[in-house]
Amino acid sequence: MANLSITRWFETHLSKIILGETVILAIGICAMIAGVLIDLFFVRIICLVIVMGSALMIFSSLRAKHLQIRSGTRESNNINHSQIGNDMMKKLIFDDFQPNMNGDIRLEEVNEEEKIVESTDSPTKPATEIAKHRGDQYYKPMRENEQPVTREYHLSDFFDVDSAIFKEDAEPRTEFDFLLNKVLAVIKEVLFAHSVAFFWANREKNQMIMEAHVTDSADFFSSRRFVIGHDLVSKVALTGKPEFISEVNPISESELFQYYEKPIAIKSFVGVPVFFSQSSAEKVLDQPVAVLAIDSKAGDEFGPETLSLLGQFTKLISALIKSYNDKYDLLLNSELLRSIRRLQERIRNNFSLNTIVQALAEESSKLINWDFLSIVLYDEAKRAWVAKKITNRAHEGYIVTEQAVDFPESIVGQTIKHNSHNLIDDLSALTIPRYFSEEKLEKRGSFLSVPISSLNKCYGAISLESREKLNFSRQDLEMVYRLSENIASALEIFYMQEVINEYVIIDNVTGTYSKKFFMQRMEEELQRADDTGTELSSLFVTIDKADDITHRFGVDGFERVILALAKAIRSSIRHYDLVGRYESDRFGILLINTAANEAYLWAEKIRKNIAGLVINLDGKTFSITISVGVAGALEGMKKEELLGNTIAVLSNASNAGGNVVRVF
Repeated sequence: MANLSITRWFETHLSKIILGETVILAIGICAMIAGVLIDLFFVRIICLVIVMGSALMIFSSLRAKHLQIRSGTRESNNINHSQIGNDMMKKLIFDDFQPNMNGDIRLEEVNEEEKIVESTDSPTKPATEIAKHRGDQYYKPMRENEQPVTREYHLSDFFDVDSAIFKEDAEPRTEFDFLLNKVLAVIKEVLFAHSVAFFWANREKNQMIMEAHVTDSADFFSSRRFVIGHDLVSKVALTGKPEFISEVNPISESELFQYYEKPIAIKSFVGVPVFFSQSSAEKVLDQPVAVLAIDSKAGDEFGPETLSLLGQFTKLISALIKSYNDKYDLLLNSELLRSIRRLQERIRNNFSLNTIVQALAEESSKLINWDFLSIVLYDEAKRAWVAKKITNRAHEGYIVTEQAVDFPESIVGQTIKHNSHNLIDDLSALTIPRYFSEEKLEKRGSFLSVPISSLNKCYGAISLESREKLNFSRQDLEMVYRLSENIASALEIFYMQEVINEYVIIDNVTGTYSKKFFMQRMEEELQRADDTGTELSSLFVTIDKADDITHRFGVDGFERVILALAKAIRSSIRHYDLVGRYESDRFGILLINTAANEAYLWAEKIRKNIAGLVINLDGKTFSITISVGVAGALEGMKKEELLGNTIAVLSNASNAGGNVVRVF
């Protein structure tokens, strides 16, 4: 304020300086000129005296005025005000305690004469009223119809209110994109650039991939990818060295800048590489993982100092990349653990081969992108490696379920034989079949085959195929390995139980015959019926909505329901008829010396008895229903044919809604 007073004072007395000191200065100049022109000694002496006298007079006058200015400055500091006459002086007031602003911040431009004066006498009274009451000579009311200059700032000017990154736990990719865009926006403002863009360098696919950009151009390219070529961005990615151009030739602009749809008169460009090291112990990659590109429509816009500044930004971006990778790895590990937990829980609830295979297919689809999936296991009946599960997302021609695999003359066969994975990034170079020699599959995309093996044995292979080249990464391979290891452990237990069941006659849960012994007895009874000329009928019984019962009461509750069902069946038939547990929720019944029409009546009796059965579990009572399939044996019929007929009509009964009997 004191400096402003000095300026005002100097402007007020400027006219006096011009009228006094200027006349003296003019006399001195004239005397100096006369002394130079007149070649007389005494005249030159007189002129010199006049010049020196004029200089002394001007110096004395200015010295006196300087002392007056200093005196006026001290006086203004003592009264803490500047005397500026009638001129209006304005001041910006930043008020962050304004009531009822709803989060807005207001800047006001007000007259200095209406400056707020703090008073201990009346803290609540407006300062302008205090000044007016005291007769303050510096108080001046606002002019009529004069409005204070007001500019309102909102919270959104300083904080991304609507950004999803602050509303919930953001994924690593969302967080990285958010921060990267902020960095690019800062670079654009600092360098006054036209466009700033960040490109990933994918050397495997020979592509530059645009991750983020900030631009003033409406012609920025719409595609995110372009082939690595001779443009400036590609050159930085290939050489790992910065590129700096102060004047771009308009003729070659379209070739130098692949990220514009058409030439837009770019004059300057600078591109710098971005390097990355995943861990402190790992050596930094020799080639850049990305490129930061900046351009301008002004010529000679960037200089060597720009590269130094961008070096700091690339270090920041490298740190962001490392943070993103670390978080992404943790996220994948967390997802993998959740998948393994879901897989184990599902197998525990329903321990069967179909459940194991289905669980592996579903969990792999949640972790990895693929178009085709196959799970190949060994089939004892066919004595061959067979595709037990096929999932076709692309809806194109592919192999079907129960297709035998050429062993070991195929990729899957070699995976099983050598108990090692096969990762093929480009199927177009494939020389052997994926599954069997006669397959008619298109050779494009990528293929991954991983063995399903425990410490002791390889049980098969899971194979994933994509229509895109280089689709599967080493991280995908690692996740499939972890899933297959858990599935191999489950298969090992399953096959061990089957071996044990080979020597078990009675099912330990229901007390009925085991599956193997029941099938043996079926073959014996068929032979007996042929020898004696008697009738024999086969019944298969299954619980309706068995999965709902398991989900509601768990595995233990389901076993108790199965036990109640077995007791009800045995009480509904004759003591010499045979009952066996064929599957976890399915029973087989052989009615001795009974024709198919009579067997239907027995089946209805069983159905009604079970429908009226009340089961009590943990204080909860409920009832169940069953579906029954009936088939009569013909002379010379084999057990496989009788078994197939019975299962077929059982499926019809279940598809009809359950609680019904169907006869073949």
